Amino acid sequence: MSESQVIFRIEKDLLDQLDRRLQLFGFKTRNEWFRAKVREFVEEADKKKMLKKLDKLTIEGINEQEIVQMIKDWRKGKGSN
Repeated sequence: MSESQVIFRIEKDLLDQLDRRLQLFGFKTRNEWFRAKVREFVEEADKKKMLKKLDKLTIEGINEQEIVQMIKDWRKGKGSN
């Protein structure tokens, strides 16, 4: 896996506050914290993207229980082939 360096500017007071709090949340370094936050952000963005796609697939008048039943029926039918 290749890595890229990220450089950004932040106020010294804010950075000092971050450094004081990192260990309270179980992080040893700023890099470890930053990587975790980037992963969380990407995962959340992927979830939102998937939910958006699922919303487009929503069919009015059909509830979740009916969808589950359709899937169960489909699986039963598939198993008998």
